Parts: sequence; structure tokens; C-alpha cells
Amino acid sequence: MHRPTARRIVTPFLLVLHLAGCGTDTSTTGTEADTALTTQTEDGQATAPDAPTTGTAATSTTAASTGTTSTATTDDVSTAGSSTSDGGSGAEESGAVADTSAASSTGDSSETGIEPPPPPLCADQDGPPPAVDTPKAINDDPAFIQVYVNNIENLKLSGEQCAGDWTDLIYYMKTIEPSPDLFLVQQISDTAQLDILIERMNTELPGIFEGIIADADPWTQLSPCGKEKEKQTNAIIFRQGRFSKVGEKHVWQSWANKNGECVRNNQARTRNVMIKLHDKIADKDVAVASLHWSTSQGEGPDPACAKPNVLEADQKVHKNGFGGDLVIFGGDFNESDRNENGGFRPWYALANGDDGGELNYRDPIYRTCQSAKDLQTCLDDNRTGSKRIDMLFAQDGDGCRARTRRAHTITYNEAEAAAKAITGIGDPDLNYSEHRAVRAEFYY
Repeated sequence: MHRPTARRIVTPFLLVLHLAGCGTDTSTTGTEADTALTTQTEDGQATAPDAPTTGTAATSTTAASTGTTSTATTDDVSTAGSSTSDGGSGAEESGAVADTSAASSTGDSSETGIEPPPPPLCADQDGPPPAVDTPKAINDDPAFIQVYVNNIENLKLSGEQCAGDWTDLIYYMKTIEPSPDLFLVQQISDTAQLDILIERMNTELPGIFEGIIADADPWTQLSPCGKEKEKQTNAIIFRQGRFSKVGEKHVWQSWANKNGECVRNNQARTRNVMIKLHDKIADKDVAVASLHWSTSQGEGPDPACAKPNVLEADQKVHKNGFGGDLVIFGGDFNESDRNENGGFRPWYALANGDDGGELNYRDPIYRTCQSAKDLQTCLDDNRTGSKRIDMLFAQDGDGCRARTRRAHTITYNEAEAAAKAITGIGDPDLNYSEHRAVRAEFYY
């Protein structure tokens, strides 16, 4: 499949326009060069050049330390130590020209030689998803995949400085059919902790799961929660019965606002990870990325450089070797969808195709809230704390908004009730994370 012409023209232009003052990352996958180069300061911080250039840089390859993680990667930064408009459909006119001298009185296309124009490429993107059977424990329906996202806060436990009970979320997953096909994870400590999470999922949930991690052993950072959170990286978990890996993982560093300028962040936790997967049941390909953006450290409408981050995420999931029948990215965006006046922030306005955003992605929670009595109240009900910063976005292989169903933000009470129903034990004071998880079905 090919993406619409409009997106092929607009997206690279926007990326260069908005990253010209930021610089872009440095390395490539295979022989493909990314848009522009960054320079580095002596402390390892990437900074922006005066103007973007095109070049080719070497890739680096890392090996994961266990069988549950991917063994190869391309790494872009060598120093990183959902309105109902048809916006952005990108449909093209047929280009056919009528030969009026040959027209007959019947107007039949077989007599005139005039073919009717094709329907708009994204004409069905706001239609309902196809009808499917009642989900089973294991999703063997080729029409859709079940996706979760959560910043798991380093698998919080009781007794820690920042206490919690991460297993509540796993017990919640156990009460929902189908079992996850994909789980985008932020803030896992390392490969050892990812293995703990996967082992628990394999024990409690239908299916066998495997993980891809951004960094097997990330460098440490100071945390107000102490040693339990000193290591932070990101991962993608997939169900082996549904997916197989296609090629290498790809890792890149998020942008951060430093002194009013977008530069590469230097925290291990903002290393984003992406993989292309083959859906063995649907015989389709999916590019999926787990993102953790920088916190707001600047001023103005984009204090966390979220706009260049979302532009880059769009570029990444469509880069050579990736793309597919669906592209999905999600995670902890750290910058909310709306500003203090209730208006959409520039990054979200660009991403959300249901509100006319040019990148034309579907935010399944926004899509669900469109049918609510009050859109903003519904969006507020899906916040983490005071802001909605944990989200999923998806698009099909033609650049149209992916159809979704049963999008839901998982409350702490729901997860606690699931854990208590299954184990007989509960503690309402211990939440599974400081971030609320989101789940949704995404349809091909």
C-alpha cells in the first residue's frame, strides 16, 4: 500500500521546517540516511546546527542479554549515555479528462471511455470497524489487535520509597478478553526487570509474550523515588502467537527544551524504541513504537519540544524498513493534549486527525469522547493526575485514521478490584503506577 500523496509532500516539509531549529538525529537503519545531522558538545549533549543537512552516519548494534529481548538494533544517537472531518485523507483526483466529442446520449462510461473517479482514499476512516465475533481469551481474529500502553514506573512494590503494586494491572488484563497482543511499556529498569514482567504475564495471561527493550542496561539517573527508579528505559511486549519480528529494532532519543532551544535529551528514559512486526494471523505488517518524551523544561506553547517529537515519531514509523498495514505509537508524552485554557497544544493539534490534524492519526480515547455529552469533560476523565499525557495513536497503511473500538483508560479502582477478585487480597492505597494505562482495539 502507498500513503496518500498529500502526506508524502507535507510530512517531510513539516519535519524539516520544525526541526530546522532543533537539529535531527544522526544515524540510520541499513543504508537509509535520516533528514539531518546534529552536533555534540563536550558533555555529550546533541545541539542543533544552523540549518538541516542530509548525510549518512554509521549505525551501532547492541545485543540484549536474554532470550526475551531483541538482539539487534539501529540507534540514532551515538551520544545518548482522535471533529469528524476527513482531514488529511490525501485522496487524489483520477486525472481523467473527458473527450466531449465522443460522449453519447446515454452517458455510459463504456461508451464515452470516461472512468468514474475513484472514491476518496480515506472515505471509510470514520466508519465503524467491521463487526467481529465476541472476543475470546486469545485473539485469533484477523480484523484487529488488542493494544495496551502504560508507564509502569519501574514495577512499583509495597515498601518502596514510592510504593505501589504493579501486579494490579496484570490482574486487570486477566479479566479482559482478549489478552494483550501488544503492550507498550515505559520506564522499565532493564532487561532483568523486563523479564520479570514478561514472566508474570506468561504466568497469569493467555498467550506467550516476548519483549524488545531500548537499552538492556541503561545508565543511571537521580530520582526522587531513590534507587528503585535510578534506571529507566522503554520496551515493547508482543504475543508470540500473533506476531513475529521483522528486521531490527530502532532506537532514538527524544527532544528536550533547554534554554528555549530543542536539543536531544540526555536521559536514558527518553530513548524511544520501535520494531516492525508481522501479524501471522492477519498476514499484515505493523510498525509499533514505545515513546517516553522529555518533561516540560521551557516556556511558551511547546515547553517540552513535543511538536518536533511528534513529527519525528511520524517520520520514524514510516521510515524505510518500517511502515506497514498499521503504524502505532504510544507512551508517556509528558506534555498534555491541552493547554491551561483548554485548547489543544500544537503537537496534539498536528497529530489528531479527528480534529483536523495534518498528520491524521487516530487517538482512540478522543474518538470515544466524540460521542460523549461533553468532549472536554470526557477527556479530563481519562487523565493521569491533572493532565492527559498517556496516549495511543494509529494510522493505516494509506495514511488514514485507523479504526478503533473499546478504547478505555484503566482506573486504579478497576485494577484493584480485579486483583482482589482473583487473589482475595487488595490494598486500595497501592496503585499499579502513577500513570493510568490505556487499552484499545485497532482494526486493519
